[in-house]
Amino acid sequence: MNRQHTIFHLSTDDIDGGAARAAFRLHRAVNGLGLDEGVRSRMLVKRKKTDDDDVTVIPWVPGSPWKARFDRVRKRISWLKPDEAQAGYTFNFNAPPEIDQEALAMHAATPGAVLYLHWMNGFLDVQGLRRLWERSRPMVFWVIHDLEPFTGGCHYAFGCDGYTRQCGGCPQLHAPLEEDLSRRTWNRKRELLAEMPIRFIAPTGWGEARVRESALFRNHPVHRIPLPMDIETFRPMEKKIARQVLRLPEEKPILLFGATYLEDRRKGTEHLIEALHRLSATIRPEDLQLLIVGLNGKSLMRQLPFPARYLGPVGDELLMALAYQAADLFVCPSIEDSGPMMVSEAMLCETPVVAFDAGAAADLITPMVNGYLAPLGDAPELANGIMALLKVESPVALRRNARETAAAHHAPPTVARRHAELIRDSFGVPPSGGGSVTDRLTAELQTISETSFMSRGDARKE
Repeated sequence: MNRQHTIFHLSTDDIDGGAARAAFRLHRAVNGLGLDEGVRSRMLVKRKKTDDDDVTVIPWVPGSPWKARFDRVRKRISWLKPDEAQAGYTFNFNAPPEIDQEALAMHAATPGAVLYLHWMNGFLDVQGLRRLWERSRPMVFWVIHDLEPFTGGCHYAFGCDGYTRQCGGCPQLHAPLEEDLSRRTWNRKRELLAEMPIRFIAPTGWGEARVRESALFRNHPVHRIPLPMDIETFRPMEKKIARQVLRLPEEKPILLFGATYLEDRRKGTEHLIEALHRLSATIRPEDLQLLIVGLNGKSLMRQLPFPARYLGPVGDELLMALAYQAADLFVCPSIEDSGPMMVSEAMLCETPVVAFDAGAAADLITPMVNGYLAPLGDAPELANGIMALLKVESPVALRRNARETAAAHHAPPTVARRHAELIRDSFGVPPSGGGSVTDRLTAELQTISETSFMSRGDARKE
């Protein structure tokens, strides 16, 4: 490559939250390649917790004090808030960001700039993204961490397929109507973003499939590249030592379960509870130990038929690695998830995973070779998978296979080179009929929108 390109990762946070940690790991992996690949990385964030010099906080611009007061009141009045307000992350209201948009635009105008969009609640809204692109025409890639890029606001749809049409009547909004906020936001995205030359990066098959079925972006390019993982922190360790450090029983089988929010319905905790109760019919309580990580675990422990040790929310990666290393199995009952990264982290620690056939698990697990996949939402089969792996004749091979699969999939240098190659290819394709690559892509997507996108006057109403 004759030109140095800089990836600017746009993210609300640098490491606070799963999507932010994924963005930060990718940022570090790209910078670990060295300049010979012609690509360097920077993060532009609203909030920063690391000491990485290549992570820049965009200055904050305070909003109206009256708006802040209204937001505080709205949270206390049920008819002014969405039903899902307690979860917070489940819906993006596309509120105007309170950061200096001019400072952000200056970075985007850097020669050779490439924008990677991640979780951007409160950092960049739909209108801001369009203005940012119009000013300097940077190459734009959107990394799929959830559904929000192509919905009317929800990050996860919980079975709703409105984003495959036009959204509206959103079940996550209070008293939903067809022409509700989700419909208005979806229409705004169609007006401002659908014809932009946005390319998507899907870390999992789940993400790729969701882009391809979305009404907004189904005809845009999608590139499948897994997330990089820290394969040195998350690595095998003698289980006996890990258990001694965590003061866990050294002889019993240990099942680990974890999530940031254990009560999050998409994490499938109710399926886990059912599966464990089925196991209790054949396994005595004194013969199995549970290990739980995440928020609100104490209420979960009261519903379990086996003794459990609760570590609470774990933000330290070394402690999390110890938990994986101490466990015989990691159980992931997630029913809707772009990951979770915990599946990969567990496998890197030589801890096989029992999961539903969804998210990252579907990409990584070969049943009875490096883990077990149960049909989505099938708690009895989840219980069968746990029992099958606890009884496997070659546990050493099972563990080694888990590590080898995950390490090959997530090795940072391998993943980073694929991103460097993607950028080289994106800028290196010779334009046909004159004009820049970006201009050509814009023209192509304009044609697509005219021939393939949903007719604005014939949008289906449910």
